[in-house]
Amino acid sequence: MATAERERLRKQLQALKSQIDHLKAELEEAQRAAKRQASPFRRRKRVENPKRPGRKQGHAPAHRPVPDHIDEDVNVPLGCCPTCAGAVEDIRDLDPVVVIDVAAPPNPGGARARRFHCQSGYCPRCRRRVQSRHADQPSTARGAAAVHIGPRMQALAADLHSRVGVTFRKIKGVFKLFFGVTFSAGAWARAARRVSKRLEPTYRSLVAAARGAKVTNIDETGWYVAMVRGRKAWLHVFSAPELGITIFAIRFSRGRDVAEEILGDYQGTSGLDGWVAYLNLAWRKGQCSAHLLRRCAELLEVQTRGAARFPLAVQQILLTGIEVKGLLPGMADEDRAALGDQMRGQMRHALEGHVEEPANLRFAQHLRRHEDELFTYLDVEGLDPTNNEGERETRPGVVVRKIQGGNRTPDGAHDHEIIASVSRTAERNGLELPNLLPALLCSTEPEVILPVLGDRPMPPPVPPLPGWQALKEALTGGGEHDGSRRGVRRGGRRVDRGAGRQARPPPPG
Repeated sequence: MATAERERLRKQLQALKSQIDHLKAELEEAQRAAKRQASPFRRRKRVENPKRPGRKQGHAPAHRPVPDHIDEDVNVPLGCCPTCAGAVEDIRDLDPVVVIDVAAPPNPGGARARRFHCQSGYCPRCRRRVQSRHADQPSTARGAAAVHIGPRMQALAADLHSRVGVTFRKIKGVFKLFFGVTFSAGAWARAARRVSKRLEPTYRSLVAAARGAKVTNIDETGWYVAMVRGRKAWLHVFSAPELGITIFAIRFSRGRDVAEEILGDYQGTSGLDGWVAYLNLAWRKGQCSAHLLRRCAELLEVQTRGAARFPLAVQQILLTGIEVKGLLPGMADEDRAALGDQMRGQMRHALEGHVEEPANLRFAQHLRRHEDELFTYLDVEGLDPTNNEGERETRPGVVVRKIQGGNRTPDGAHDHEIIASVSRTAERNGLELPNLLPALLCSTEPEVILPVLGDRPMPPPVPPLPGWQALKEALTGGGEHDGSRRGVRRGGRRVDRGAGRQARPPPPG
């Protein structure tokens, strides 16, 4: 009897030692990960049976298309053998080769300087002086501000900064290298401010369109505003896949108030993760199954024996639900409803089981809080089982944050959310912002809306969002700043005051 008891205790001790060694290894890995300067990009576990790279067998090949316009034809004759310099015979013409490249730097011809000779005059009907303006002029400023950055350059710089993530100092170098022009980094920052003001009606129109979408995906990630210390900023992302809309909103809040500000009285369905702030949103929600499956996998790494039954059962139910989603197209409505009820019944049965392990209890409580949101994708067409749509649209913001480190001021954050939203939406609809923006920058109409949704009409813009005012007041209100920015406007005349000068005759010739 004593021998059997000793053997049982020995096995138990060995199991506990093995568990301690496993926990020590995990603790060491977590400590190393906390000290890394960047996130670990490698996979924790490799895929056992990865797919073969490249196209599937039988797929049509894709070749780089020949450009529609050829700027120069160059003949390359074969006068002699390139190896031994001997004479060659039987010379034949080969198929032409097209090389697409940029001009060799520096390229002064890449930038065109145009001098506009304008006039001013007095209008008796308006009872004020007016001045002429060319259709390609982005501004009428003169004097010290008489040299302007052209609308195409402003559009390209804004797109490079907010969508691609190039900093203003690097934009300065890019334009000097390829176009032979030199503007300071501050000039590009002020140009971005002017662009964001002109794009604000378009941004508010996209917000109105998103409020009418049937499905939206919501996600958020951290952001930095350097001059506001003591308050954490967040980049919120709202994506409407059916319309190809992506809206960025930078706020000093991670709560549901941002979602309510952007989507308003929303009547559709939102796909999101399990962030507790979204629990009390008024509209219908769908939980991301990928987040729940990841949590099941983490529990299965540490759970043993009976404790592993609960996460394993939840994992199987979630995977089955994803498979059922692929079977729904073409299925009758009553069959779709029956499958949804069956999946909800299986999850309810799993949650009603006996769960004792603390980690499993926390997971079960999370599932009970969101029980009505676990299989919403089975009822709503266009809603995916996962929130991959929202996370994919968050990645552009994450890339910009890693490159630029966020924004320096709340005004810069406000400019970024507007320009990045319009640029990303245009890209998703097969359009390019640098091609659309020049006409807007040269327009004299104050409320021009760019057609970034393609053939879809742009709805009337919503009123200015209340979160903008709080963002602009962050320097003087709820946050500290380093004192490097003046809060008042410098005195003196504006540099664009010059319309009162005497009208000049047109230049000769």
